[in-house]
Parts: sequence; C-alpha cells; structure tokens
Amino acid sequence: MTSHSLGVTMLGSRTPRRLRSRLAGALVAGALALPVAAAVTVPAAVPGLVPQAAAGPVEDALTGLAGDLDPTGELGPYVTEALNGINGPIGAPGPPAAVDTPVTCRPTPAHPRPVILVHGTFDNGPNTVPRLGDPLRRQGFCVIAPTLGAYAGNPARGGLDSIVGASGPQLAGVIDHVRAVTGAAQVDLVGYSQGASIAGYTTKVLRPGAVGRVVSVGGYWGADNSGLIPHQLPPGLAGAALWAANLRGLAELSPGSPMLTAWYGLDRTPFLPGVAYTLIATGGDHLLPPQRSFVPGPGVGWRVPEQACGGGPTSHGGMALDPRTHSMVARALGGAGAC
Repeated sequence: MTSHSLGVTMLGSRTPRRLRSRLAGALVAGALALPVAAAVTVPAAVPGLVPQAAAGPVEDALTGLAGDLDPTGELGPYVTEALNGINGPIGAPGPPAAVDTPVTCRPTPAHPRPVILVHGTFDNGPNTVPRLGDPLRRQGFCVIAPTLGAYAGNPARGGLDSIVGASGPQLAGVIDHVRAVTGAAQVDLVGYSQGASIAGYTTKVLRPGAVGRVVSVGGYWGADNSGLIPHQLPPGLAGAALWAANLRGLAELSPGSPMLTAWYGLDRTPFLPGVAYTLIATGGDHLLPPQRSFVPGPGVGWRVPEQACGGGPTSHGGMALDPRTHSMVARALGGAGAC
C-alpha cells in the first residue's frame, strides 16, 4: 500500500472536519507530550504503514482519547491544520525547504560561543528570536536562529520533517557554517520543545565535540513515560498516524523509534560527556512538565522557574515568554541571571 492510500484512508479528505479536530489533541500528545509505546518503529526516511483495515479502530481510539491526552488543547489547532493539508498532501509533503542561515554577529571574549536557537514544532527561527533570542542579544550574545525541518511548500513552518532525515542534518550544517564564519571552536544550543530533542540528537550523534552547552526549554529527552498512556491505545498507532500527517519529527519522539535508539546509543543516555546540559520545565506545562522533561545524567542541571524564582507556573507556550525562563537560559550560557 502506498503512503498516499494510507493517508486518504486514515486522515485524508474523507475524515470529517469535526473528527480531525478531535483527533488533533490525541495525535500531538501521543508523540510529543506522552510518548505512546515501546513498539513504534516508523522508519526515519519512509512513512510507516498501518493496515487499511485498521483505519476505523485507529480513528475511534484516537477520538476517544483526545481529551485525556491533550487536556489544554494548546497544539490541537496546528495538528488539525496538518490533517487538512497545510503541510502538504497527506503522506506526501514534498522535499525539505532550504535552510537560510545568515550570520550577522560575532562572538565576543565575554561570550565566545555563538548561540543557535532551535525552535519547536510548527515554528520557525524568526518567530523564536523575540521570545528567546532578544533577551540574550541584550546581554551581548551572538544569536543565530535558523528554520529547520520545514517543507519546501511551506518554508515558514518548521519542526515538521524527520529529525533523522532533515532537522538534525540541517542543524549540523548550521553548526558547521556558524563555526566557519565566526571562527568559534564550539557553539551553544538553546532548544525549545521539539527543538530540544533536535539539539540533543545533533549534539551527541551528528556533531560530538562541536557543542559546549545545551539548554532545553520545555523539551523532550526520551524519558520513558509509557505508563502514563492509557493501555487501550494500540502500540505504534500515534507514531504512524503523525508520520502520515507529515508530522515526522513528532512521530520520531515515540519510545522505541529509530531516532531515539540512535540518540541514546549503546550508553543508553541522551547526553554526551563534556557537554553542559540545563533542562528547564514548569509544572504548568501540560505537554512536558518536569516529570516528563527531566532525565538524569552526570552534570545535567534541572531548573523549575516557579521553584527557583517564585511565582506561579506557566504553560508550555508561556515558558518562552517568561522572564524567569530568560534569566535561567542566560545564566546557563554564562550570562547574567537573577535565579
């Protein structure tokens, strides 16, 4: 069965719009916030296949679980748009978009490593700069913000394509380019949401030795949270459905995926010795709160804004706008931070 027939059967135009909206929350939480099962084996470069006969049970299961898996519905509208074809024809999104990486700044003795921002799903570099880049620039950091994992048909919307096949290699190329232009021996990475996974995978697997620090803001690091998933969700379902909906990066964040297997490697950790990691998460994040975002490792720091700085928790999206987050990111990179 071709990927086109899979897409039409599972998620295509014959799926009512109201049903797509109900599916959206379950799909995004299934692979981003609450990884579904240890049996997901969606390939890195080709769509996973689900038997056509399973289409009915697939839709029924995801629809019934939508409320449980995505209680706030923060990302649901974006997934609904994906199911409606905004990211390209279902199952056939087209080639990746080219990555444009202008380097208009230079590192200084005070901040010798350029900082590359790695945005999250449905986002892009320019949108990330006001939220996470400008606070660093005001402290004198050299900040670069590329758009990764976009399809050529919609180059302003990144974080969609495969991490193994697109976003990871693209970030590796950006790291090479930035080091060559600036003369820096290493760069630092700040990853938000899925961008933290892209940053972590690239640092360990594709460019070991090229990154000095990685800061994660509401990111996923491969923690095994399958016990939080209702048992009635069929193994592999969310990963395959997300892949068919052209949300390949999210599909690869399910436990047991080839991307996570490669990322964790034989040492069974997402962290590379010699790199300083800071993981920031808030209890108000219903997608990736601390218990789902934090993974232990030597020299890995965990930070919760409301615990370290006072005040209340924020949402997943609110983290990137929170001055407490900005302070923690700057401090983790060697800048000034109050908490």
